[in-house]
Amino acid sequence: MNRLESPEEQEQIDFLHRLLMESNSTEHQTTGENLRNRSDILYQLGVAYLRNEEPLKAREYLEEAEKIADEFQDSSFHAEVLYALGDSYYQQRQFNAAIAYYQKYLTISQQLQNHRGEIAALFELGNAYLYLRKFTQAATFYQQCLEIEQQIGDRYSSASTYHQLGRVAQNLREFEEARRYYQQALAIKIEFDARHSLASTYHQLGYVAQDLQEFEEARRNYQQALALKIEFGDRFSSASTYHHLGMLVYELREFEEARRYYQQALAIKIEFGDRYSQATTCQSLGMLAYELGEFEEARYYYQQALGIYIEFSDRYEQARIHENLGIFAQGLGEFEEARRNYQQALAIYIEYGDRYEQARVHHNLGTVAQRLREFEEARCNYQQALVIYIEYGDRNSQASTYYNLGRVAQELREFEEARRNYKQALAINIEFGDRNSQALTYQELGRVAQELREFEEARRNYQQALAINIEFSDRYSQALTYQELGRVAQELQEFEEARRNYQQALPINIEFSDRYSSARTYHQLGTVAQELREFEEARRYYQQALAIDIEFSDRYSSASTYHHLGMVAQELQEFEESRRNYQQALAINIEFSDRYSQAITYHALGMLAEAEENYPEARVYLQTALEIYVEYKEEYWGAMARKVLERLPGDGVIRQA
Repeated sequence: MNRLESPEEQEQIDFLHRLLMESNSTEHQTTGENLRNRSDILYQLGVAYLRNEEPLKAREYLEEAEKIADEFQDSSFHAEVLYALGDSYYQQRQFNAAIAYYQKYLTISQQLQNHRGEIAALFELGNAYLYLRKFTQAATFYQQCLEIEQQIGDRYSSASTYHQLGRVAQNLREFEEARRYYQQALAIKIEFDARHSLASTYHQLGYVAQDLQEFEEARRNYQQALALKIEFGDRFSSASTYHHLGMLVYELREFEEARRYYQQALAIKIEFGDRYSQATTCQSLGMLAYELGEFEEARYYYQQALGIYIEFSDRYEQARIHENLGIFAQGLGEFEEARRNYQQALAIYIEYGDRYEQARVHHNLGTVAQRLREFEEARCNYQQALVIYIEYGDRNSQASTYYNLGRVAQELREFEEARRNYKQALAINIEFGDRNSQALTYQELGRVAQELREFEEARRNYQQALAINIEFSDRYSQALTYQELGRVAQELQEFEEARRNYQQALPINIEFSDRYSSARTYHQLGTVAQELREFEEARRYYQQALAIDIEFSDRYSSASTYHHLGMVAQELQEFEESRRNYQQALAINIEFSDRYSQAITYHALGMLAEAEENYPEARVYLQTALEIYVEYKEEYWGAMARKVLERLPGDGVIRQA
């Protein structure tokens, strides 16, 4: 970052350059004294450029000063030059190079028994390792620093060290430990009336409270930090607090307020030429734009952030952008692109040994695999995520992963396994008072009970979900639950009740312009009409559903609608039309490797063949259906298939699956 120079800074730099030119003049002999003076001027120029955050120019002078200091074996001065060289690399985020110079400075300070020098070296080594995300090494250096500060009675400096130990604990997700360190730092700063430095600790206490979902406490701390920064005219540091206030209100879904805070932060960072920090705010603006459905805006901000992180060779932060680009692509249905970005993010997190971040990426890879119907791949990723969340004691994230493991088990028709996972998710949702997530989990428990033909249990779960959705005025989710209550009523032969529920769902879907969900409701209204033998009405509903499925290129959903159109045609004795629809359904189910749905359609083709008195064909279809039912332990439909096979004329032998 090239900060604007103040007139005083520029005057000092100009003055030092004049002194340097004088030392270069032929009037001066290359004496030892002159060389010492020259090295001191070079050092002061380097430090001046460091204050102006121009590390390359600073290093040009510091390296020359270091050569002279080394020649004269002036250990004390040599150490100061080495420390400044470390700072020059630190400013460029070349932390390994900075560490090498800080280590040299530490060695000389120890030899000279310079405790102040040891403290400075250990503190900067801790900072460098903190940025490299090597938290154990960072903590070790900070603890060594703290021991010397306590040994020499330097309480004031220990405040900064406690603050940094708080940052280490926070990165390790040891939030209560982090809070204790920050509070120790705060107490010392208050004791010494260091009002300006209080701001940074209030800021971090806000960050910890936010991590612990204590949002009002977080807001109070951020606002205290911001007030102090404004009081002291510290616009540069206020950018960070505006950014974090944006993060806070984003979590509270106050999106326009979040945008205002982020834009205030970004404006200040641009004003001060802070390219690196701009990336963080661009990334957050990208997430916000995505949440608001402003996809091109989101892509623009993510690419801005990625470009800056590449410019600064910050691989770790590149991982975060790849992760967000994965979420972006996933939201647009670009699943392979999403997978590529998640895998790039995962590789970097593994490189940095960041287990916690790996968990989130495994979870997202699981959702991509699930959408692509790669259920075992999805399960594998969710289980890897869950192990890490348990390791870190992150109960809230465990709930989401248990929920998704339930969804995978449900897709694989492992209903008891699905129920176990949902119940674990629900217990955590209740523990955290997360009513919205409870509604989602009750909904899925209802679907599991429905699949197990426990219809009253299903209805109870759906009604609990509906009550929460009504409590939160979540009309969109209410539509989904009305849809499922309709299906339960239908299973219980309560067809008018079913129709009422579907008709409550449909206007909400239309209100939200959700054509895709409308297709599912039209489909279910078709099934009710079919049960009531209103076949032309049923056909109209199915055709409306099919038109939307085709519009959205949803081949998988269209299979079920083709199947039901086949059933209607069969009831109307339109056998060829029926066969065509069943065969279209079967082809799609085979394409998607949906064995269970294949069984249902083979069963229907068998019943059609029986109606046409084509008994050999009926037997082939029904036997194929039975084998799949046995594979899925589907007792109810398996018994139905056996019953028909037993009544068919001819060879009555049923192959054992």
